[in-house]
Amino acid sequence: MTVRDLGYRAYEGELLPSSHNSWVLLRYGLWRIWGSWVNKIVVFFFWFPCVVYVGLALFRYFIVGPEMPPEAVEEGGWFAGPPGEWMRYLTAAQFWFFAIPVTLRSGAGIVAGDLSHKAYQFYFAKPVTAVQYLIGRAAALALFLFGLIFVPTLILALVFVGTGPEDQMLERLGLLLPAFLDALVIATSLSVLAVGVSAISKSRALTLTAWVVLLVVPFALGMLVEQIGEVEWMHAISVPGLLWSLGDGLYKVHDSWEQLKWFHAAPLLLALCAGAGYFAYVRISRAEVIT
Repeated sequence: MTVRDLGYRAYEGELLPSSHNSWVLLRYGLWRIWGSWVNKIVVFFFWFPCVVYVGLALFRYFIVGPEMPPEAVEEGGWFAGPPGEWMRYLTAAQFWFFAIPVTLRSGAGIVAGDLSHKAYQFYFAKPVTAVQYLIGRAAALALFLFGLIFVPTLILALVFVGTGPEDQMLERLGLLLPAFLDALVIATSLSVLAVGVSAISKSRALTLTAWVVLLVVPFALGMLVEQIGEVEWMHAISVPGLLWSLGDGLYKVHDSWEQLKWFHAAPLLLALCAGAGYFAYVRISRAEVIT
C-alpha cells in the first residue's frame, strides 16, 4: 500500500486560547500528585487527627457541657481553651504529618526532575510559557495541600458550632473564615517555596535535602534560642514559625510569641515566596529547549 500525500490540511476543532494551557497543566499536575503511592497513603491517614480532636471535643461537651467554667479555662490548658486554639493545633498536626510529606514527594523535586529528564523540551515545544508552567504545577500542589489542611479544620469547626452555646453560634461559625484563610496561606506558601527550592539543582536528592533543611533547621534553632535566651525573633527565619505567627493573627487567639507578631511575619513570608517564585521562573526560562 502506497503512502498518499494528502498535502496541507487545516486543523478541524475548537481553537482554545493560550490561557487554557494553565488548566491543562493544573489537571496534569493533580494527576501526577495523585499517582504517587506516598500521597495516597497521606490521603488515607490524613483524617486521623481530625477524628481524635472531634472525639475529644465531644468528650468535653458531654462531660462539662457546651461551655467551660472560667476557672477551668485558666487551669485546663489547651483542652479547656477556646475552639480557635483547638483548630490551631489541628492545623499544626496536618502541617507536619501530612502537608510536609506531600511537598517532599511532589513539590521539592518538581523542577529538578523535569530538568534531569529534559522534560522542558516537551513542555515548551508547545505554546506554553514558563509562567504558565509554574502556575499549573504550583497550583496543583497548593490545591492538594489546601484540602489536607482545610477539610479537617472545617469538620472540627462545625462540631464546635453544633456543641457550643446558642449565643456563641455565630461567633463559632465565624471560625470558618480564618480556617479557610490559614489553610490558603499555608498551602500557597508551601507550594511556592517547594517549587522554588526544587529549581536550585538538577539533583532531586539535593533539592529534597535543601527543603528539609529549610523547614527543620531554622525551626529547631528558633526553638533552641527561645528556650535558652528567651529571644523569639529567631522564629522569623523559620517558615513554620512565620506560618504559625500568621495563624495566630488570623484566629485572634493568644499569641504564641510576644515579640514576633503576624504583621512582622506577613512581609517576611511574602518576600520569601516572591523570591522563590522568581528564582524558579529564571531557572526554567534558561532551560535548554529544542525548537
